[in-house]
Amino acid sequence: MQRLTRQFVTRASRLSPWLGPPNSAAGAEALLLCITNPLLFQPAAWKPLTTLPGVCRRCQIRSFRIPASLRSKEETIAKGKRKKKSDPLQILFCGSDEFSDASLLELFREHVSNRELIRSIDVVVRPGKPTGRGNKVIQYPTTREVAKRLDLPIHERNTFTGWDMPSQINLIIAVSFGLFVPRRLLRQAKYGGLNLHPSYLPDLRGPAPLQHAILAGRSFTGVTLQTLDAAHFDHGLVLARSRPVLMPDDCEFEDLLTAIKPIAADLLVQGLRDGVHVPPLEEAGWEAVPGVGAGAGAVAVAIEEPIPAPKVTTQDRQILPSRVPDMQRRNRALGPLWFWSRDRRGARKRVIVDGMWSVRPDPALSNTNFVFTVDSTSGSSLAAETLDQLKAVAAAYASASKIGRCTPYLVPLEAEAEADVGAGADHKNNGQTKSISSSGQKDITGEDPRKTYMVLWIPEGKTKGYLLGHGESCYVGLTRFDKVKVEGDARKPAAQALKNFIIPVDLDGGKDVVDGMKEGRVEEN
Repeated sequence: MQRLTRQFVTRASRLSPWLGPPNSAAGAEALLLCITNPLLFQPAAWKPLTTLPGVCRRCQIRSFRIPASLRSKEETIAKGKRKKKSDPLQILFCGSDEFSDASLLELFREHVSNRELIRSIDVVVRPGKPTGRGNKVIQYPTTREVAKRLDLPIHERNTFTGWDMPSQINLIIAVSFGLFVPRRLLRQAKYGGLNLHPSYLPDLRGPAPLQHAILAGRSFTGVTLQTLDAAHFDHGLVLARSRPVLMPDDCEFEDLLTAIKPIAADLLVQGLRDGVHVPPLEEAGWEAVPGVGAGAGAVAVAIEEPIPAPKVTTQDRQILPSRVPDMQRRNRALGPLWFWSRDRRGARKRVIVDGMWSVRPDPALSNTNFVFTVDSTSGSSLAAETLDQLKAVAAAYASASKIGRCTPYLVPLEAEAEADVGAGADHKNNGQTKSISSSGQKDITGEDPRKTYMVLWIPEGKTKGYLLGHGESCYVGLTRFDKVKVEGDARKPAAQALKNFIIPVDLDGGKDVVDGMKEGRVEEN
């Protein structure tokens, strides 16, 4: 041991001038401990502690910081999660909907059980909006009702202009709020602002990330805790991310919302416990995402090309020829869909599909055209190729035990501005693209002679029944329509509601569709 000590004393003498040799055996042993451990022997990182007995001040063991180059991945992650001391938080919470409510409830639970972390919560909501017939009913944000039930101070604001928040507020938290928090308020709060966003930013940046995640066919999503940016929505510094939330192929919006609400609330509260809001702020890396770990690269690659998530509008729910193959996914993401059609009198009406369901997958039903275009000036029947396709689909329905033999009908399908049918649009039909070119010619009435139709299949044995009010469902490929509401009429079974719109197709004789429209009747089989 003495010989080993002499070796390290000799080695120490060759170090920088500030570190002289020890003046005792105890000092030599202390120095030996330092220089034989690479994690400890970092003079630039040492900080004075207390002098050990018999050891000179320049050779004492000191507190140290492990250099980043020597840290393992696990140590780096653990350091990133190290809690930082925060003043008791006095929060201004801004919310509006179910996603906000879950976070507010979790914050309140933490407030009750840990007042050293959360001392108070004030709530900001948007004012109620008139709804219903005659705008006589005021609909308030659900967050207002939650705050009222929790007996929290409520501030109704439609703008922050000219408004001063309570002086004690030191942190602003916005969750699905929809109103921009100005720089003035962020500066007044000691810890600025935080925001929860239900996606892995920058992917799906916008007010409707869950809906667009389903529309895009994402297999997973997550939650991001970020700072409130003073200039743009969803552009803050990422402070933490949740574990991935898997999305099955048949994922629906309500199910995804239910699954992600508690995950987001937990991420927010845990972030406050860890002090992610306390300066200096540290950006969260993918390696720190629970459940990802070594697969962080795969997650990053999966969202390499982020897409926006703009606000959902009524037009997003419209069934257009190009959207027919993906109706089920759109319905799961956005709710009931609708389309423009014309009855046999030529009246244009909105048709709302209130009940839409998927049927058991069948290769013959999943690889077919759902939309056809007919030139009403040609006086010709459906093309032979189209009839062959319809016959193949009819055979597929006949072989499906839960559906049985079906008869095809066509229902007019129109775009909002009559432009979706022509203008060189490409209508994608479940993997097949049917190009519809437009010559720009119109008939003498000034209308485009080409008409687009969606193919509906009604099970045989019900085609007579639905005329009498006893019909039920109809099918578009693998999608079943149960209930339909035509503008100006009550909600009815689909086949019954559409009886004044559909046109029969004679698969044996190739009945002229144009003639069927002119006849103004539906044949009974």
